[in-house]
Amino acid sequence: MITTYTKHALARMHERGISQDEVEATLANPIQRIAANHGRVESRGFIDRAGAKQLLRVISEGQTVVMVITVIATSKFEKYGVSP
Repeated sequence: MITTYTKHALARMHERGISQDEVEATLANPIQRIAANHGRVESRGFIDRAGAKQLLRVISEGQTVVMVITVIATSKFEKYGVSP
């Protein structure tokens, strides 16, 4: 899999302190993968921030060449139906 990033995704990663390694690990081995808007896919995984677990949501499109559209880290597990 080849991973590319939109400028928006790179900006959000920088703002939120999320590394490409964390994004690619989530894409490669998600705890959950669901359909998103516009034919995109949301891959979910966990990351650690200051000793606290957060849910990493990676919105992408494509399969062989995956373009990451945006990334979001949240502690609202229940909102997304995920158990920490």
